[in-house]
Amino acid sequence: MYEAMKQQRFFLLLFLGLLSILSPLSSAAQSSDEVNALLDVGAHHFLPGQVIKVDVQLNNHTSQLIKNRTRLQVVNQGGMESWSTLLRIPLKANQPFRIPMMVKAPEAEGKYVLRACADENGAKLSDDIPFDVFQPEKSKKSSKIMVYVPDYEPALKKFVEEWKINAPTFSWGQCMLCSYRTWQRLQNGDADVSAEVERALRRNMSVIFLDFGPATMPDIDQTEIDLPFRISAYFSGKANPETAFSIVSKNQELNYHLQNMESGNWNGFDAVTVPPVRMNVKVKGGSKKNIVQTGKNPYRFPVVSISIGRGRGKVVLSQLLTDGRLLKPDGKVQSNKDGLQYDPLTVQLVLNLISMSVDNSLLQGANN
Repeated sequence: MYEAMKQQRFFLLLFLGLLSILSPLSSAAQSSDEVNALLDVGAHHFLPGQVIKVDVQLNNHTSQLIKNRTRLQVVNQGGMESWSTLLRIPLKANQPFRIPMMVKAPEAEGKYVLRACADENGAKLSDDIPFDVFQPEKSKKSSKIMVYVPDYEPALKKFVEEWKINAPTFSWGQCMLCSYRTWQRLQNGDADVSAEVERALRRNMSVIFLDFGPATMPDIDQTEIDLPFRISAYFSGKANPETAFSIVSKNQELNYHLQNMESGNWNGFDAVTVPPVRMNVKVKGGSKKNIVQTGKNPYRFPVVSISIGRGRGKVVLSQLLTDGRLLKPDGKVQSNKDGLQYDPLTVQLVLNLISMSVDNSLLQGANN
C-alpha cells in the first residue's frame, strides 16, 4: 500500500511538473526584456484636473502567453505618486496589445511624469513621459486693461470672453488684439483695416498681431507686410520650424506666472511654435526691441515690440503660432498631436503680451 501511495504521489508530482512547463501563462515577475510599454499622450501641457487621453501599447517579446500586470503611474518631481491604475491583461506571444486610457491630470500645478512599471517588482517598462499641469492667470495689471477685438476676429472675441477681459465693441481702450485675419486684410490693401489700426495707435492703444506673417513660403522668395507709421515686415523661407523659444526680455509682465515653465513645445502641430519663415522688421522714425529668441546662431526673433514715439501705442508683432491653442476644448478629450490643441501656456503668454504692451500710466485710476 505504501508503494502504491508513493507511486501515486510520483505521478502527481510529474503531472504538476509537466503542467508548469506546458502552461501558457507565465506568472513569474516580468522584466522589461519580456514586456515593455509605449505611452503616448500627444501633448505636453494640461489644466489641473483635465482628462488626458493616453495611448498604451504593451509588447510581449516572449514566445508564450504572459499574465501581465502593468501599473500606470503619475509621479511628481519629488517622486510621490499622485495617481495609478493596474492593468491586468494577458499578452499573446510576440504580439503588441493597444488600449486607450483616460487619465485625470493632478489638481496641483507642477511638473509630472507618466510611466509604466511591472506591478510585481516595480521595474520600469517604459520611458518617462514628462508633462506640466498649469493654470493660466491674469495679473493685476491685465485685469485693468480694456482690449478691443475687431468683429472679423471671432476666435479672439471668444478668447477675451472666456477670460472676462473688458472688451469694448468699438475701437477704444488700451489694446487692440488681432490675428492673421487682420494682417491678411492689411496685406490685401484693405484701407478700412489700415485706418482702424492707425486710429488705435494714435489713441495710444497698443496693437498686437498674433500669428503674424505667413506660416510657409512655398512659391516665393520674399513677401512684405506694410503697417501704418512706416513699419514694414519682410518674410523669407530661409528658416526651420522651431518647437522651443526663450523670452529674452526681462519685463516683469511678460514673464508673469511663467517661472520654471518651459518656453515652447506647445500642444498640437507636432509642438511647432515658430513657423519656418524668417521675419525682418524695419521701422522708420521709431525703434524696435526683440523680446523672444529662437533657433541657433544666427538667432531668429519671432516676437518684436515696436515704439513709434510719445503719445502713440506700441506695436507687437508675434510669429508664434497661437491659432487653435487659445480656446478651451469644451470638455472634449484632445488627442491629435498634429492638429489643433488647447495649450494653457500659450494662453498665459498671450495674456502677458497684452499686459506688457500697455504703459502703466494709461491705467492710473482704473478699477480692478
